[in-house]
Amino acid sequence: MPSISSDRAALCAGCGGKISDRYYLLAVDKQWHMRCLKCCECKLNLESELTCFSKDGSIYCKEDYYRRFSVQRCARCHLGISASEMVMRARDLVYHLNCFTCTTCNKMLTTGDHFGMKDSLVYCRLHFEALLQGEYPAHFNHADVAAAAAAAAAAKSAGLGSAGANPLGLPYYNGVGTVQKGRPRKRKSPGP
Repeated sequence: MPSISSDRAALCAGCGGKISDRYYLLAVDKQWHMRCLKCCECKLNLESELTCFSKDGSIYCKEDYYRRFSVQRCARCHLGISASEMVMRARDLVYHLNCFTCTTCNKMLTTGDHFGMKDSLVYCRLHFEALLQGEYPAHFNHADVAAAAAAAAAAKSAGLGSAGANPLGLPYYNGVGTVQKGRPRKRKSPGP
């Protein structure tokens, strides 16, 4: 906050009045009373904000600026996404990192996680399987999957049927497509 020198009086860009306060705000190369620097949409006082945005001579808070002028919007929260923000993409939709969660359990999904989509909603693998099967148990959690996987592995080792990684043959997504690019990675063989 610059202080006003006594030899020249500044005029506030907000109210047009003389700034006689000891300190004033400098935003968009204009001087403002602390109380006059406000978002033109929501009237939020921007005195204590770290950023403010300007478009066509109007001042906006971050949320209103992105809501009105952002090119891309998050498919979950519908707020704007800045060009410098990290995002997750699924099909033609874009999400904030924190918004890319399962619609049912709000589990955060990260790069490499398998997920499914139905009606533009994202589901973790577990809930996507349940959705396609038409079964949503009352208390469905990810700990149940570990128990089910252990039971499936035990059944497979006992020769009671095939229990693959995807027994339903469902289409999962992991953000990189389903086609493998390049040669398969060589793996070390397990020791004796």
